[in-house]
Parts: sequence; structure tokens; C-alpha cells
Amino acid sequence: MANDPKEERLFPLRSDGPGVYAAFAALAEESGYARHLAQQEKSWELYLVCLAEDLASFLAAYPAADTLIPPQPAGRARDLPAAAGLEAVRTFRPLGLSFTIFFSLLKCARQVFFLCLSEGNREQVRAGCALFFDRMEAAAVSQWVKEESGSVLHRLRKARQYILNEKRRYAAVFSRMAEPAFIVDRERCLVDVNDAFEDFFKVRGETLIGKSCDVVLGHAVCEACLLEKVLSEQGSFSSIEIAIPVAGETRTVLMSGTSLGFVNGEDSGGIVVLQDITEQRRIELALQASEEQFRTLVENIPDVAWRADAEGGLVYVSPKVKRICGYEPEDLLGQSRFSHVHPEDVDEVRKRYGLLFSKERDFNLHYRLRHKKGKWLWVHDRAQAVGGYATGVFSDVTKLRKMEDELKEYRVWLEEMVDERTQEAEAVNRQLLLEVAERQQAQQELERVAARLRHSNAELEQFAHVASHDMKEPLLLIVSFAERLLAKWPEKFDGKAGEFLGRILKAGHQLQELMDNILQLSKVRNCHHPFGSVDLDDLLREVMDDFEEKTRQMGGTIGLGTFAAIEGDRTQLRQLFQNLIANALKYRQKSIPPLVEVKGRMLPGKIYEITVQDNGIGFEEKHAERIFQPFVRLHGRHEYDGTGIGLATCEKIVARHGGRIIAKSRPGEGSIFIVQLPLFQSKRL
Repeated sequence: MANDPKEERLFPLRSDGPGVYAAFAALAEESGYARHLAQQEKSWELYLVCLAEDLASFLAAYPAADTLIPPQPAGRARDLPAAAGLEAVRTFRPLGLSFTIFFSLLKCARQVFFLCLSEGNREQVRAGCALFFDRMEAAAVSQWVKEESGSVLHRLRKARQYILNEKRRYAAVFSRMAEPAFIVDRERCLVDVNDAFEDFFKVRGETLIGKSCDVVLGHAVCEACLLEKVLSEQGSFSSIEIAIPVAGETRTVLMSGTSLGFVNGEDSGGIVVLQDITEQRRIELALQASEEQFRTLVENIPDVAWRADAEGGLVYVSPKVKRICGYEPEDLLGQSRFSHVHPEDVDEVRKRYGLLFSKERDFNLHYRLRHKKGKWLWVHDRAQAVGGYATGVFSDVTKLRKMEDELKEYRVWLEEMVDERTQEAEAVNRQLLLEVAERQQAQQELERVAARLRHSNAELEQFAHVASHDMKEPLLLIVSFAERLLAKWPEKFDGKAGEFLGRILKAGHQLQELMDNILQLSKVRNCHHPFGSVDLDDLLREVMDDFEEKTRQMGGTIGLGTFAAIEGDRTQLRQLFQNLIANALKYRQKSIPPLVEVKGRMLPGKIYEITVQDNGIGFEEKHAERIFQPFVRLHGRHEYDGTGIGLATCEKIVARHGGRIIAKSRPGEGSIFIVQLPLFQSKRL
């Protein structure tokens, strides 16, 4: 039976070879599909069993090879290859195989079954196998393409519906955007604008469609937003700040935009969105100006300004704290404002500070504060609470407190003296009982002495009241009372007393001069005089006339060059050059007459330079910047008078005019002050 051809046709597979699936797996691994086969091992193993049964049934019905008609199986077996192909597609396509991998594995199955045929199989059996697999593969390919086409059409319908929905949503979103927006094509011509754009530019959108972006917004705007570059590079830009003219006014906007990419191979243009920040910028500029004014005010007042939270943690201390207490402001930030208060005063300060927040009571008291060097200062502190923070100022009243203590001691001394005089008067009265006339005369004298003492005591009490009443205008009171004492009792203030009172008057007048200069310094920045054309030739000759007599007495010379006209505040420019020339004459060398040279020249960029050069004592170059700071003096008052504010005032005037001032010098070789001012002023006060 083994040699019967019909038997070989019915049982074509070798029984001694490897299993069909094992051979299939080996061939798939050799072809590089082992990973895909491992994920679907059970499905392929079952499919190959069924495929072997279908192939055996197909070959059993396959006709003899000696017929002239092409071999065709009969009956149901004729449809087995197509059924096997359809089954393969239904089994493996839902599993996610690509067509290339699927078809390659079918080829591996074909090859495996050919390898498993018995060596004695006749040619017609191999032809039957080939026919089976050809029909199976054709059916599988046809079914795969059919199902893939259906899937593609389904996805296409969904894509079209999605695009339609997206277009509707885009139209709704674009039209209802709060920010002005517009769309341009690849030629940068407007194709659509939203309602906010029409409201912002106060135009009808249809009148702008088709117009170039340059025409609608201006060439400068289009260049700044880089729209042309973005469209060419398919990129985007964001938050470019630019000024745009709108209905006769300039608006500040942030521009953002992006390319819309390619559709069907063509550039779709881009979208640009505008964000109006005009009001925001105006508020920011106003806030900056307000903060600058506040900072200038705080830094120029003689008191220390501070700010702390409800627990007393310091969040701000003005720079004046270094002058009064020796600390740098940053050394105190974050610390408790009670940490440097005297132990005997801290409980009262804490109590009053708590009442400031809890019951809105006034915080206004005197207490002792520790200096960085360890000494104790008396300060007068005042504050108000706003928004969970206390803002206040304190001033150094140590000298005033010392004066009050001295006045109290003087009052006690006067009271003791009155007691002593009264006892003496009583003793004298007892001794003069027998002499009525002398007793009356003595009594009258005592009454006169008592009246003077009461009058003196009343004046002292009045003075103490005024001196302790919040120290209003303390400098004026000190000078006024000193002058009154000297005028009323000159015989009582001779010797050391007169010398001390003279020193008080001198110090008071110096301090008055200092306050005047400080006031003058503060007025420089707050001046509201408009700028105008100033002929420097005329102005400097007027200044030179002011110093003519003083220069003649010193035997000195002031040389003037020729000068141009510039735009500025004539009053302040006159003050600037008065201060510089006065400074040059003051710091002269005692051995030689003073020589001052004032020259002017034009610099590039419409800048005019004026130099004031002298042959005075000079100074070291390292102090060239410090001398423009308020109160900075390189020499003591016993050498040269002054307050140390003149050059600071000069620097403020030059700064207000948008210029700069620098100084160059060497000790013993004179100094040169260089002032550079713009010829024309921009719009400023």
C-alpha cells in the first residue's frame, strides 16, 4: 500500500519529519518574523492544523495526472483554498499584523508544507499543493484589500466629519475671541478678521479683506512681528511688544502669531493675535514714577523710615539708619524691630505696637535704641498701621533728651537756691526785728529777688514746655532762645558762658545753612520750570559778575571762553555754575592767586561740554565720585566752610537736564569739573 500512487496522494506528508508548526516557527525566525509569531503563537499553531486538514482534503479530491485537462479538484474541496485564505484574514488582521508581515508568514506556511511532502510524491501532488496555496493567497489578498478599503472609507468619512466640526469650532472660537486677531495668506494679505479686531481698529472687517498687512498695520509693525519670516519657516512668535496707531492714538500691544502649516501641499498662511496692554503699561510707568518719588523722598528726609509686619518683623528700613544707628539696612531686614530696644523700654514699646494693630491707637513715643557700637540713643518713633503692616519714621532725639535732662537739673538747682535764699531771708528778718526800716527795705529786696526768681522760673518752665512739645522746629527754638539770652543778660554770659553760647549760635546758623541747602537740593528734582533756550555766554558772564568783587579781593582771575545756546532751565543752570565757580574759589591754595578757566565745546551726538578748571588744592582721584554725594566733605569745617551739599546739588541739576558731571583732580594740582549736557531736551519737567 505504501507504493500505491493513490495512497501517496491521500497522505502526502512525511511522518518522520519535524512537526509542521516547529518547521514553520524555524522558517519564520530565519526570515526575521519570530517576534511577531511569538505574540500570536497559539493562533498560528491552530491555523496550521486546520490548514493541513484542508490541504489533505484538497489533494484527496485532486484528479489524476494523466488527464489533459488542468487539474481541478471536484466538489466541496474546490472551495477549500479560498476558505482557508478568508479564515487567515479573519484570524490575523484584527490582531494588528501589517499586510507585509501577514503575507510573508503565509509564504512561510506554503514553504513549510512543500518541505513536509514525502520525497516519493509525484509531480501532480506538488502541482495540487501549488494550486491550493495560489488560490488561498489570492483569496487572502483579495479579502485583505476589500476589508482595508472599507476601513479606509470609514476613516475618511470620520476625518471629513472631524474637519467639518473643526471648521465650525474654529469659526466660533475665532469670532468670539476677546483679543483682536486676523488671518493672512502666504502673501500676507488679510483673509479674515474677528469681531474684536473690528472693535479695536474701529473698522468694518470686509473693507480689509484682501489688503496687505503692510497697508492695514504699517510696514514697521509687520517687520517687528517677523510675520514674513514665520510664514516662510512655518514657525511662530509670541509677546512682541510694539506701538500701533489706532484711530489717531498710539496703542501698545503684544503680538503673537503662528503659521497655519500646509494643506494639500500649499501654504495656508498664518494667524496673528493682538493683546492691548496700553493701560497696563501706563499704570506700570505711573507706578514706577510714584515708587521713584517715594524712594527719593524717603532717602532725603533726615529721619529713618521703616516698615514692619504685625509681629514686628522689619521688611524695609531706609538708608538713613546707617547715619543714625550705624547699621546697614540689609543687616536689619527680617529682624524684629524690638531686638535693639533697651530692656527697660521694650515692654512698653511692644504694648504700644500691639495696640496700634488691635485698637488702632497712636504709636508715638520716645524710647532708647542700641547703636551698632553699643551706645544707647533716644529716638522719637511714630507709625500708622495699614493693611497688616506698620509704616513709620523715627528720629534721633538724644541731644534734645540730654538738653531736657539738663533743664530739669537746672530747675532743681533753682528750686534749691530759692529755698536757701528764703532761709537766709528769714534769718535776716529775725535779726532786723528791731530795725523796722531796715527790715522793710530787706523785705522789699527779698520780694524783688523772689519776683525775679519766679519770673526766671516761669521762663524756664515755658522753655521746657516748648522744647518738649514734639520738638517742632527745634533748630529755630535753639537759635531764638540763645539770641534772647545773649541780648537780655549779656553781663551774665562772659567768659566761658559767652563762648559756649556763641558756639551754640554758630552751630545753629550752620545747621540753618545746612537745612537751606538741603531744601535747595530737594527742590532741584521737584522743580516744574519749563525748559527754554539758554544763552550760556550771557549766563556765565552774569555769574562772573557775581564773583567780580570776591575775585578782585583774592587777586584771582576767571577766564571765560565762548559758548553756545542750549535748551534747559536757566535758573538751575545759573545755580550750577555759581556752585562750581564758588567751589573753585573756596578751595584755593593760600600761596597763589586763584585762577579759574571756563570753556565750552561741541561733542558728537549733539552734546555740549563745559569745563570748569582751577589751580586749587585738588583732591585724590579716589574721591571723584564721593564728592557728589550729599554731606560728603573732604576737609573739616575748621579748614573750609560749607555743608557738603553744593556738588550734590550740581549733580541733581545735571541729571535733571539729562547730562552728566565728572571731576578729575590731583592733590596740589587743581581740579577740573566736566559738565556734558544735551543741546535739546526731550519732554520732561
